[in-house]
Amino acid sequence: MTQTYAQTKHKHNTNNKQHKQLAPLMNVFETAMNNGFYGSVEVKLENGQITIIKKTESIKLP
Repeated sequence: MTQTYAQTKHKHNTNNKQHKQLAPLMNVFETAMNNGFYGSVEVKLENGQITIIKKTESIKLP
């Protein structure tokens, strides 16, 4: 079983506030990559803070 971003320790000096902001975003990416997701992820920021993560799945025809 793979660990999520929130469970792994950082090699970089990231403060707790940044880590709390990035953990949900990284979990979206990890889940999408592990499930063969095809689509897009949009991240909206307000005043330097992540406010919305929008994931849109597409169907790729052969």
